[in-house]
Amino acid sequence: MATVTARRDASVGSGVSGGSPDPEAIHARLLEQALQPLLEGERRVVLDLGEPHAQTVEFFSGLRVRLIVGSAVPELMGFGAEDDEAELERRLKALLPDSQVGGVQVVLAWDVLNYLQPRVVEALMSRLADLLPRGGLVHGFLAYGSKVLPETPRALVIQPGCRVRALPAAGTGARKAPGCSTGELQRLMPGFRVERAILLGDGMQECLFRR
Repeated sequence: MATVTARRDASVGSGVSGGSPDPEAIHARLLEQALQPLLEGERRVVLDLGEPHAQTVEFFSGLRVRLIVGSAVPELMGFGAEDDEAELERRLKALLPDSQVGGVQVVLAWDVLNYLQPRVVEALMSRLADLLPRGGLVHGFLAYGSKVLPETPRALVIQPGCRVRALPAAGTGARKAPGCSTGELQRLMPGFRVERAILLGDGMQECLFRR
């Protein structure tokens, strides 16, 4: 787990604009909504559950942010049926300890929720509910209209203008999408409610959950 504290320097890209739009990137409007206070100059603590990527770090450069890169996806996908509720809670506290992620206000879950067993989603969201303050946000992409997914979660990065694109996949394998609706997912989210959901052109649904 790494922490990147971006300096406040208007000469460094703030993620608001810059260059020609990447035609393969989508404008993530709900991500922009989640980050709006940060883009307007307020300080925020952001937890990225994925791996560190230069484009995402550059996006946050110049903003008043403490960006925590969790690199948590491989371990989360390893949680399974053999873990009882107490064991899941213990492992999640070790993966996301208060000492490192306490005070987080926005969580970038990307599309990892599509790859976790329902009981693991519930345990993860319960852990995030303990970490986030009232009003804290979790942003992610839900495979609602997609029938198949890549075998492993996509590596997604943020570009200027809150545009998100997937980096080239390492493999070509695929798996069946869970086909879970936001309503079904919310039942696995103690302490959260669906703030907004937007269906995207590729069958994915951009979602914002509020604590």
